[in-house]
Amino acid sequence: MSKRFKINKDKEKEAIINDIKEAQADIKVAENFFQCVSDPELIDVAIYELEAKKSRYYYLIRVAKEKGIKKSLKESLIDAMAK
Repeated sequence: MSKRFKINKDKEKEAIINDIKEAQADIKVAENFFQCVSDPELIDVAIYELEAKKSRYYYLIRVAKEKGIKKSLKESLIDAMAK
């Protein structure tokens, strides 16, 4: 494997891990929004937003697994949850 290819793979892994961390943060924001709203229309919006954020997160996890980012992903998720 060439050095250039390895660098690109590393950047791709890092980008996916960063996207997963961002998706985790987005889920927390959506959960907080859901907890704060009381208007029935906003509750619907909050539910749809939360489900969309979760869907993106699950997609990114699946992509990471397909690309073999398991160990780095696990370590990154543990670090993100500790914060």
